[in-house]
Parts: sequence; C-alpha cells; structure tokens
Amino acid sequence: MRDQPFELIAARLDEIEAHLRRVESAEQTALARVHPAAKMSARNLIHYVALRQLDLRELQLLLQQRGLSSLGRAESVALGSVLEVALRVAESRCVAGSATKRQLRTLERRRSQELTWETAEYLLHKHTREVLGPRPGGRHVYIMVTAPDAKEADAKWMARLLRAGMNVLRINCAHGTTEDWEQMVAALEEARRATGADCRVLMDLAGPKIRTGPIAGGQRVVTWKIVRNEIGQMVEPARVVLHRASAPDVFDAPVLLVGDEDHDALLEGDEIHFADTRGRRRKLAISREDDRLVGTCDRRAWVVGGMPFVVVRRGRVVGKERQRLVGGPIDAAIELRVGDPLLLTSRRVAGRPAKRGSNGRVSSAAVVCCTVPEALSNVGVGQRVLFDDGKIETTVEQVTRRGLRLRVVRALRSPIKLRADKGINLPESELPVASLTAEDLKNLAFVARRADLVGMSFVRAPADVRSLHAALAALGRDDIGIVLKIETRRGFENLPRILLEAMKRPPFGVMIARGDLAVEVGFERLAELQEEILWLCEASHVPAVWATQVLDGLARTGIPTRAEVTDAAASVAAECVMLNKGPFVAEAVETLVDILGRMEKHRYKKRSIFRRLKVSTLG
Repeated sequence: MRDQPFELIAARLDEIEAHLRRVESAEQTALARVHPAAKMSARNLIHYVALRQLDLRELQLLLQQRGLSSLGRAESVALGSVLEVALRVAESRCVAGSATKRQLRTLERRRSQELTWETAEYLLHKHTREVLGPRPGGRHVYIMVTAPDAKEADAKWMARLLRAGMNVLRINCAHGTTEDWEQMVAALEEARRATGADCRVLMDLAGPKIRTGPIAGGQRVVTWKIVRNEIGQMVEPARVVLHRASAPDVFDAPVLLVGDEDHDALLEGDEIHFADTRGRRRKLAISREDDRLVGTCDRRAWVVGGMPFVVVRRGRVVGKERQRLVGGPIDAAIELRVGDPLLLTSRRVAGRPAKRGSNGRVSSAAVVCCTVPEALSNVGVGQRVLFDDGKIETTVEQVTRRGLRLRVVRALRSPIKLRADKGINLPESELPVASLTAEDLKNLAFVARRADLVGMSFVRAPADVRSLHAALAALGRDDIGIVLKIETRRGFENLPRILLEAMKRPPFGVMIARGDLAVEVGFERLAELQEEILWLCEASHVPAVWATQVLDGLARTGIPTRAEVTDAAASVAAECVMLNKGPFVAEAVETLVDILGRMEKHRYKKRSIFRRLKVSTLG
C-alpha cells in the first residue's frame, strides 16, 4: 500500500532538486569566474540561496513527523542534504513497492557526485585557518581584540592579551598614523617571541566618513567622566591631555588648552588647581607621557576658556595667578526636537541652530552640512536619514538645490543635540561613494606590507571587492587575506553576489559589524540579519566574525551585564568573536575563552550537541 505523504515528499524533493539545478545553470558565468579552489563552495552558496527562495515549512513538518531531516541545517551542503533526504524517502518507497531499485540507484549516483558533510566541514576549517591562523588550543572559535592607542598597546599589553587568549589583533586605521601602527605591530612581534603564541594582524581601512560638518558658534569647553563600576566605585580616574594653545584645533577629547608658556613650565608631579563652571574645586595631577602632558582627576568637571588656575608644586603655589585655561575644542551643537525641520545641505557651510519664536515653534530650520556632498545625490523623498549612530531619525520631505529638507521623527531624547563630526546614515539610498577612499589607498601600501589581513569597510556591492582586489594586485599582494565588513543595508542585500566576487581571489572572511548594521536596518531586525549572514557564510565555507560590543561592559568597567554574557554565548555560532578596547579587555578575553569553551560543548553552528548533562537525572 502506498504511503501518500511519502509520495508527496518525493515529488516535492524532486521539484526542489530541479529548482537548485536550474539556478546553478543560470549562474554558470559567475561560477566560471571564481577561483578553482572555491568552485565547490560557490556551487553550494548558489544552491543554498536557491533553496532559501522556497517556502519549505509544510515539507519540513512532513519530514519531521517521519523522523527525517527537515533540511534545517543544510547550509554547508545544500543540494547534498536534499538528495540525502530523497534517498531515505526512496528507500522507504522501495520497501512499500512504490519505487524501483533502479530509481534508487540513480538517486544514489546523483548524491555521490555532490559535496559531502565531511568535505564541507574540512573546507570551512581550512578557509578559517587560512584567514585567521592556526586553530586556538582547546576551542575552534578565535578571539579578535581591537588595539587601543600605540602608547597603551605596548609589548607588555600585547603579551598579556596573548596569554589571555587573543588570536587576532585588530588595528583600526581610522585612528592613528603609520608610525603608530608600526609601533603596535612591532610590539606584537616582540610579545609573540616572548610568549610563543600565534596571532594575526588585521588592519581595518577606514572607508568613507559621511559625517556632519562644522557648526558655527559655541565656546571652547571640555568635560570628562570618571569610569565607575555598577555600584558607583571609581574604576580609574579621568585622563585629560594638555595641549599648547597654539596647537592645531584637532584633538582627541577630552583635551585642555593652556598658554604655551604655562604649558612649558609644567613639570611631572605638579597639580593644577581650579574651580569649574559650577564653582566646584578640582585638581589635575600632572604626568608626562613622552612628548605630552596628561592630567588625571578623580571627579568630573566642566571647563571653559578663560578659567583661572594655579600650579601647586610640592604643596606650594608656583608661578603667577594670572594663568588661565584656554579651554578645549570648540563645542557647538544644534538643538533638535521631534517634529523639527532640518536642512541637510551639500554646500560647505557652517551649521547653525534653528530660529524659534516666542512660542517655541521653528521659524527658520536648523542647517547642517554633509562632509561628503555627493552622498546626498540619490536620496529621495520619504527616505530615512539617520544621525549620530541612529540617535536622531529623520525623513526626507523635500529635495532642493540646497540639499535635503528633513523632519525629525524620532530621537533618543527630545530635545537632543547634534554636533559636528557625527555619522550620517542613508540606509535607503544608493550611495555614489567609493568604498576605498584616497586616504585608504594611501594607507594600503603600509597595510599590505605589515598586516596579515586587510579589513574593508563600507562594502556594499561586488564592485567594492573588485576595487580592493585591484589595489592589492598593484601592490603585489594577491595573497593577503581580506575581511569584508557588512555594515550597511545594501551590503547585506548584496551579500551573495559579494561572496561570489570575493571567491575570485581567496582567502577572505566576513565581519558582521552589528552596531552599524543595527543603525541601518533597525535594532529590531538585527538578530534576524546576523543569523542570515552567518548562514550565508557557512554556505560559502568562509569564516564569519561576530563583532560590536561583545562583553563591552566587562571590558570598560570590569563587570559584565547579563545581556552581554548571553550575547557572548550566542557568538559561538561564528568562527571569530571581536572585542573592543577597554581597561579590562584582558579580563574580557579570559571570560570569553571560558564562555566559548563551555558553549562549544553544546552547540556547533546551528546544531545542538547533546553532551551528558549533570542535571539530567531523576534521582
């Protein structure tokens, strides 16, 4: 007697196999262009994308009810999984007499020609080692750490991180100079010799910086915060860099400016005593770090230009009391409220706040300029424009010759301040902006010479990957690994094509830049998208890097939150986890090593692993 559901399942599986082969046939041109070593992976990616074009829920339920694989873990062997299930169904149908031995043998032959589970796992691990280096002892997930500035990231810092479990050092080329990066790479080499540990160097190119331009007005003001833990105890005092007043007006906050003569007269061990804008008495303990002065303070303060101070040396006031603090970087901001209009202009003009009537209503909209004017050329009415990591959300109401007339629709708080040099996201627009900037190409010569991996920011399309390949080929570094950062909506939507392009010149990996991606697509969709990126990477047999704010609270304060520990546990689905800098980053690495070691016993990719549980008793 025929099992009607088995007949339906067999017919549906035949349809799925035919669909996967049709899509593969249509992609022959793309397949012909990938590197020979990536052919199997490219075919599987195409099969997996084709599989996910279908709604399989009804079929999956039928398969589950009969104890068969539901195709829910088919990422690494897409067509092979379909054929494997079809074989099991055909065997049952042979027993029932509804299929012949010849049909079964034909199916077995087709299955034997496809990728196996063993080969797929081998390819993923092989590609992971090619990108990230030798597998870490005791775990399969690598740990990447972002380096702080060159002064902190010395050989001692590197050695401590290597002993804690760091496998890849990330240097962000958006900060520092080639001299700083050389110093960090040299420090890592010294630490590797001292510890005997392996560690790759990833250098991230900055990419285009679409930001708000300068804002008129404001005064020189600086403030600083004390790092405290969750129960209010001071973890470390604030550090304030003291610059000469004649120094260029470009700073890493917080910075204090003092007169040139006053600056040159300060000695290590001196104290600067002053009253801040609220009349609170404060003091800065002065130390010298190479060619700069640094003050530490155990309380928060606000300082503006012209504020008097005295220098205390060994308990006695020295110098004259006419000394005055010049202040800090000019701090100007535009105050915005939900419902306010805002003009985002492509002209290079200083921003200005809105003009309001006595009733508080805006009579003349605030203006802010975009540092990359061409980025606004394709933005249309109704599209979103986000500022400052998504803290301010606006929509486009009108496109004019001057720029975009926006309306604030949501904000972290209302009113909220928008300052200069804050990020602008245009998630629904095609951006006519190259992912490799002139500055990136300039830095690439150093990166290609000293790094093991090149990180590419702002990847949105296959053409971006081609441009990086061409630039590396011109430098004679066709062999260097690349890491493609997926941080935009376009990058996510084009990911299958981006992966196929990258397969023309392996090795490579993918970084899920979850912070930037969440801003672009909305935090409510982040969990869904990061899973899809992981699946596509597994289908391509390439390593994925789980990045942004992993154990961030622990790295900054020494105490983790419950949510971030859960997030760290989920990161075991990736091949590598990235931690950001912080005073407790070594402790964060040690904690992550422990979490990953435990979670790897329970989960591999999407597959749950049933080790014996100590609580699984009824006695």
